[in-house]
Amino acid sequence: MRRTKKLTTFLLILTVITITVLVHYFGWLDSVEVSLRTVLSPASRLIYTESIILKGEDESFATVAELESAYQTLKHEQSALRARALTADLLEEENQELKRQLHFFQAHGFTVMTAEVTGKNVDPFGSSIIVDVGSEQEVSVGDPVIIGEGILVGVISRVAPKTAIVRLLDDHQSKVAATLRNQDRSLGVVEGGYGLSVRMNLIPQHEQVGVGDIIMTSGLETNMPRGLLIGTVEAIEREAYQPFQTAIVRPSEQYTHITIVSVLTNGTTSTPL
Repeated sequence: MRRTKKLTTFLLILTVITITVLVHYFGWLDSVEVSLRTVLSPASRLIYTESIILKGEDESFATVAELESAYQTLKHEQSALRARALTADLLEEENQELKRQLHFFQAHGFTVMTAEVTGKNVDPFGSSIIVDVGSEQEVSVGDPVIIGEGILVGVISRVAPKTAIVRLLDDHQSKVAATLRNQDRSLGVVEGGYGLSVRMNLIPQHEQVGVGDIIMTSGLETNMPRGLLIGTVEAIEREAYQPFQTAIVRPSEQYTHITIVSVLTNGTTSTPL
């Protein structure tokens, strides 16, 4: 009896489903479906708009076109924010560099002129940069150019009223009298190699030079104070029966990354550091 009742219920449900499918297939209830859609449309629209609210923001969109437009706007705003963040980072870097240079000047009493790097010289055999100060700011040929807390990067080689060219230490025409912070306080000349290398030449063969020794200016030149940092010894080249040895120099700073410099003008002090 119970099994017969279950079978009857199953057949009834199956019959209802079959009739519903057939009615929908032949379109006998189209008018009813249209009426239902009309009645339920406001509720459906509310559910749809709620489903595309952007990550908790108090904004919703009724159409896909509005959503796409908002997405494009957000992309532009994100790009603008990234650009502003990058600008802020660059300004912070320049601010920190200026603070380091100012600290060095205050500690040693140098007369200085801060400048911004505006370009790189196009000479394929040289290595130089252009700065936005010149003779109108009392900058002259031979003035040392530094970054950070006393790191020498070059010397003024040419001056115009509002600009100047800085010959970097790795330029093939660059020559700076230098000394090593080793036991012998070895003297020599730091010379550039066509933008590819920096070497300290004319170091007496009998003096002890080690990797890591600090190289700085010797102060034996006009307008060049003693104690400006140049770099460290990276390797030593010696040849038997030669009077001098050569040190390969690792510069204290990469010259390609320079944006702000300070020029030690003619009022530079010559007090040893």
